[in-house]
Amino acid sequence: MTPYLVFAGVLSRAGADPVNRDDARRKAHAELSKAVYRKYDDSLAVRVVKAIERFLNHLFDTASSHSPGGGAGAIALVILVGAIVAIAFWRLGPMARTAHVSADVLADTAMTASEHRRRASAAADAGDWKTAVVERMRALARALEERVLLDPRPGRTADELAAEAGRMLPTARDLLTSAASTFDTVVYGDRTATADDYGTVRRADEAAAKARPVELAAV
Repeated sequence: MTPYLVFAGVLSRAGADPVNRDDARRKAHAELSKAVYRKYDDSLAVRVVKAIERFLNHLFDTASSHSPGGGAGAIALVILVGAIVAIAFWRLGPMARTAHVSADVLADTAMTASEHRRRASAAADAGDWKTAVVERMRALARALEERVLLDPRPGRTADELAAEAGRMLPTARDLLTSAASTFDTVVYGDRTATADDYGTVRRADEAAAKARPVELAAV
């Protein structure tokens, strides 16, 4: 075994140049950086979770030390903040949704229901599901106007159309509501339209076309 000597912080080996402290530190760092020493480390996901846990613990400890009642006071403070956030989302949620759903379903188009249905079918055949959803919803709205079940009214939204038509056609009410929700999500939301979305609106249009208005149901 090659003899080692330690003197004044310098590691030397017989027959070799002395290794000073900085060299030793660099070599140790290089050695410990090898993958063999890290194979038992936590995964990235585990490290992130642990970091979040440490942050929350620190936050809770800080709140406990600065809030009346210590830990109990911190818990009450967290519950109060959570309640305020929940109320804010509850109050602002409908307002935000209304702001997105403010355009006329028919959007200044003068085409007939049949024409809108043809455009919807062509878009569906091409895999353009957003256009298919929009055109089929327009077909539904125009058909209700052509049957004089709804008066033509600029600015009518999908939700308003579903509510008004649902009162006239109760057997199709649920499908109309689903179609309106799908239309809003596809047109004003961030979700990509799918074949299922088109199917939802198509079924509502077909159900509305077959449904009898409540005034005629008793005749």
